[in-house]
Amino acid sequence: MHIYIMRHGQAQMMASSDAQRALTSIGIEQSARMAQYMRSKNVVFDALMLSPYLRAQQTWRSVCDYFPKVAHQQTVKMLTPSGSVHKTLTEIFSLQAQGIKTVLLISHLPLVGYLVSELAPQSAVCAFSTSSIAHIELNEQGSGQLVSMTAVSHLS
Repeated sequence: MHIYIMRHGQAQMMASSDAQRALTSIGIEQSARMAQYMRSKNVVFDALMLSPYLRAQQTWRSVCDYFPKVAHQQTVKMLTPSGSVHKTLTEIFSLQAQGIKTVLLISHLPLVGYLVSELAPQSAVCAFSTSSIAHIELNEQGSGQLVSMTAVSHLS
């Protein structure tokens, strides 16, 4: 299974709650640029796991046109900044057991960093800037390897 863990695009600093922080225009542009890059690499997704927070939902809306055939889409309550790594891994392994081959997960710091560390413990992910994507290949036994870590600033 291939898991693409994406941090949401740049968001406003202030809102009535953390859950209601919206993307900035830069965040929308960053996310679209990353999606263009992923499509240029012929990446397609079988499934989407999405945070319920506004900025993650807006990140998906800014990239969904690049990935129009995602059959299995779900907003997952636990994909919040302080969400449960264990419960998220259980959901990922459930998708793997269902035969899902490629997943896009859009969430937040620090959860995205913790997920990479758990799925690919030999990797050392230092930074997870906005709209970055970590690509992890997960074998049948649930052991993962970090294939790449791509930040918008790395794109030409």
